Amino acid sequence: MLDKCPICLNSDVQVSRPAGGHLAYDIECKRCGNYRISETAASMYLKNYGPLYLLSAAIRNRFEREGRIELSTRTFETLLDSVSKPSDPIETIDLLLQHIFRKTGKISKSVVFTENDYPLLFAEDVNEFYHYLKLAEKLNLIEPKIIDTSEREYYLTLEGWKRIFELKKNEIKLRQAFVAMWFDSNLDDAWENGFRSALLECGYDQPIRIDLQEHNEKICDKIIAEIRQSGLVVADFTGQRGGVYFEAGFALGLGKPVIWTCRADHIKDLHFDTRQYNHIVWQTSEELKEKLVNRIIATVTNMPLK
Repeated sequence: MLDKCPICLNSDVQVSRPAGGHLAYDIECKRCGNYRISETAASMYLKNYGPLYLLSAAIRNRFEREGRIELSTRTFETLLDSVSKPSDPIETIDLLLQHIFRKTGKISKSVVFTENDYPLLFAEDVNEFYHYLKLAEKLNLIEPKIIDTSEREYYLTLEGWKRIFELKKNEIKLRQAFVAMWFDSNLDDAWENGFRSALLECGYDQPIRIDLQEHNEKICDKIIAEIRQSGLVVADFTGQRGGVYFEAGFALGLGKPVIWTCRADHIKDLHFDTRQYNHIVWQTSEELKEKLVNRIIATVTNMPLK
């Protein structure tokens, strides 16, 4: 039986075996959150998949949004790509404000932070984490109430709430998902009961398929504008349309999350440049919807604030 977290190496954990004879561990870690990890993954040299503090941060942030997650040898290959890591101090402080907002939702409520919470901000250690708290305090975005040396309680200030509202306005665009696909009538059911249905279920209230949009611009300009404004791009390569390759590549260049799909009878025709990506292979609209929902939940973290 494990006596410490295999991710952050913290010994303040609770470890149990899942029911049903699964060869795995259920772990409750103060730093990483709650997760299930296979025996094989737990015994691996996980540093091969990235710095342990970043792996811990990825797991903790997904746990905060999704609840307990399941980890396997395959999961670790894409774990760091499954989260949106802050790229500068401003984005890190925004992440802090969003966490407080999600936990409270009211100006009168506060959040208690401990030294085990540094993975929330992708910090390397608790000192870096406390440094970001001090920066946010100096910017008058949060108001502290010191409890003791190991716990700190913070409220969002009025300026912090203003910043949250700014972020929520920007997040509205994340509710839009752009679907690049072949505009052929035999894919109408896949669009309505596969792509569109899955995206609506996952909270995207503006699934966009460009041939269904009324506009006066050149179609290429409209496509570029809609991709720029979308929080997610789904690229379906059924029919091997050149436009889909262009749109997926353009989205990647913008740093947008892209989910790759293809109907089973067309998968053999994929261009070799894109075969490296993990495509959802589907046969029916029902199968497409189920797989797409699962992929979005597993890999897309920049969802709108709720």
